[in-house]
Amino acid sequence: MKKAMKAGLTGLLLSLAASSAVLAGEAAPSVIYSGSAGVEEPGPGTSRWIQDDRGWWFRHDDGGYTSGGWEQIGGKWYCFDQEGYMLAETWVDGEEGKRYRLGADGAMLTSQEIEVDGQKYTIEEDGNAVAQAPPKSEAELQAEAIAANIVGQITNSSMSKPQKANAIYNWVRGSMTYSHSGPKGDPAEAALYGFRRGYGNCYEYYAMSKYLLEAAGMPNIMVTRASDGDHFWNLVNVDGAWYHFDTTPRRTGGRWCLVTTGTLRGTWGAHNFDVAAYPQTP
Repeated sequence: MKKAMKAGLTGLLLSLAASSAVLAGEAAPSVIYSGSAGVEEPGPGTSRWIQDDRGWWFRHDDGGYTSGGWEQIGGKWYCFDQEGYMLAETWVDGEEGKRYRLGADGAMLTSQEIEVDGQKYTIEEDGNAVAQAPPKSEAELQAEAIAANIVGQITNSSMSKPQKANAIYNWVRGSMTYSHSGPKGDPAEAALYGFRRGYGNCYEYYAMSKYLLEAAGMPNIMVTRASDGDHFWNLVNVDGAWYHFDTTPRRTGGRWCLVTTGTLRGTWGAHNFDVAAYPQTP
């Protein structure tokens, strides 16, 4: 019966792209029905919620229904599939990377914290879900504190980001002795190992640099050598551009502080990596 009503409803359909753009700023009213229990509760328009063997759908005054998009009903936002059935307990992607969560009753969640599959999210007022970072370990907190103290000693507010990066590079090179020993896999544990002992392998050099660069306000990621997966260094963002930052010394010498991929190709045997898998350098 529902499918027969679909003809002539062009003016009533809401496209997902168009409707998601107006999600922001809507108030969050009471739920008008309970989809999971299949029982209507007091609220405006409850008599127009229809359930069949496929699920719930919402009937308009003229008998039509929304399909393939969002509709605001009783002050809450609901999303319907291409057949017009209400979605529930699922994620819906929106514009500009936003993501929305639909509750068990189908209504879009707002202004709360939830946990889905072990991951916690903060749901903002407009419904956008932001994943919460997991609690930091004791090792992470200690590594951050040590790095902040060091950066406070070797840099100052008058220095530019490149100058701070060079100061960090020089400090790591001057404070560490290369050794094949040292943990791998946990950057915080590796950084603490290097900070406390003054020696370590390339993973310690990478991990210490990671925390020091972050303490100086420079985000960075780890690069892994492609040939054997056994050399690690940093790719750091300085004033919006990415550069390689490898503090590990080599017997043949070399300085890799804020260098481009083109420059790195001169030592490609030591630094070969999957270029397509990382941000591009200038």
